[in-house]
Amino acid sequence: MAKAKKRSTRRPLTATEAHLWTCLRAFHQGHRAGISPATLASQLGLSQRRLGAALTALVKIHGKPICSHPDHGVFVIRDTQDAALAQRCRVGHFTPGR
Repeated sequence: MAKAKKRSTRRPLTATEAHLWTCLRAFHQGHRAGISPATLASQLGLSQRRLGAALTALVKIHGKPICSHPDHGVFVIRDTQDAALAQRCRVGHFTPGR
């Protein structure tokens, strides 16, 4: 008996999520290039709440490697050092206002 193909439960990125992911990949790769959530929200024209929701969706729904660190800000995880920082900050957990 052949196995049935699993349906993908992921939804496509929203326009906000896609724009945020593009900006993070282009300018904020690695903890040294992190940006504060308040600055990022301001640059993208989003409220901090909407930014937090978009970051959470990118991590939890779409599996994007993003970290929000209290000292380094928001950044895309790109190497083992970044991954270690993210692990200590509970990777995948975003808290608006930090």
